[in-house]
Amino acid sequence: MQLVVKDLSPEAMLDSARTRPAFLYEPRREIQAYCSILPYGPAGTPAWYGAVTDPSSGRYWLFLERVRGLELRHVGAFSKWEQTARWIGRFHRSFSPARVRQLARQSTVLVYDDDFYWRWLDRAQRFARCLAERRILDKIALSYGSVIRRLLNLPRTLIHGEFYPCNVLICENARPVRICPVDWEMAALAPGLMDLACLTAGWTARKQLALARAYAETDSDWNTADNRIDLDCCRLHLAIKMLGWSSDWAPPRHHAHDWLAEAADTSKRLGLS
Repeated sequence: MQLVVKDLSPEAMLDSARTRPAFLYEPRREIQAYCSILPYGPAGTPAWYGAVTDPSSGRYWLFLERVRGLELRHVGAFSKWEQTARWIGRFHRSFSPARVRQLARQSTVLVYDDDFYWRWLDRAQRFARCLAERRILDKIALSYGSVIRRLLNLPRTLIHGEFYPCNVLICENARPVRICPVDWEMAALAPGLMDLACLTAGWTARKQLALARAYAETDSDWNTADNRIDLDCCRLHLAIKMLGWSSDWAPPRHHAHDWLAEAADTSKRLGLS
């Protein structure tokens, strides 16, 4: 049996992970996700074989199935992206409101509340790299309260939190094809559309709509104005979060995205600027 041992202690973090804001660090979160949350979702995620949680020694180990597959970003077939959108849609719908509340109380998942949303905007404004960037963010800030109110009114479920293509493995040798989301450190109680916003970043509007329809699966009314606005609010939050991630961090070239342009374009669609 081949396993992956994830050492979640601060000393073991990769340099790229060390740029993660300190307030997000909670080594028990991913352990609890595999123990208490993922068993209630659709099949596909790595099997959990055990964990060590020892705060006195700072030891947090997670023992998982070693999954052989390609990152979604390396898979050319758009149909696999649509399958991934369907998977995360089913995951979000796996939890009843009562179950969501129960699991949120029993775990250390992040909670996307009013303070959480404003915190990222404040960080983005403080980390602005030039006057032009600061002006764009300041203009968004004037009406950002309306975006946050809309986000807070969306149904909340348990989300991955970083549902980017690099965090999804596609096992094409399996039948049926296995969709395997990994790295659940940022599991959260939040609108499910946050994960869809991560998955669709960088695609054309037509492909984004196709992924949104795959996510909704049985909802034939997905393309309503309200759905599009809700998703754009999540996209705007995602862009703001990435701009506020760190004052001295830039993503690797293959993960690069113009988040400032994303924020500006999305805020225009929402009528904020």
